[in-house]
Amino acid sequence: MNAAILVALILNLVLVGGVLLLVRRIHRHSTALSEKVSSTTALVGIPPQVDSGFSAGKPRLITVEILNPLELAATQNRFAGIAGAVAPERIRKIVYERAALQMTEQLIEQGIDVDVQVHVGA
Repeated sequence: MNAAILVALILNLVLVGGVLLLVRRIHRHSTALSEKVSSTTALVGIPPQVDSGFSAGKPRLITVEILNPLELAATQNRFAGIAGAVAPERIRKIVYERAALQMTEQLIEQGIDVDVQVHVGA
């Protein structure tokens, strides 16, 4: 009886230790991701200014910025996550091209005459 209780206590201690190690690992990973998000957000900066030709009474312009192109690509294709680590700019280009195509198709289906273009900043 005492041996069974001792074995159960040891197993519980091992299990608690394993859970604590897992929690530490998740915390380190979360901290690293938070730092990466902070540095990436700083790189995005302020959106470019729209040309002065779009003042009052002139044609209107809607801008769309995809804030998470690599994550979006990873949800659509399991290899995009790996490719995003190797060639992130290529993945961003593909995501924007596909988004522009999808927006064009959906707006045309709704009877809206559109010209969707992808502009790359300097």
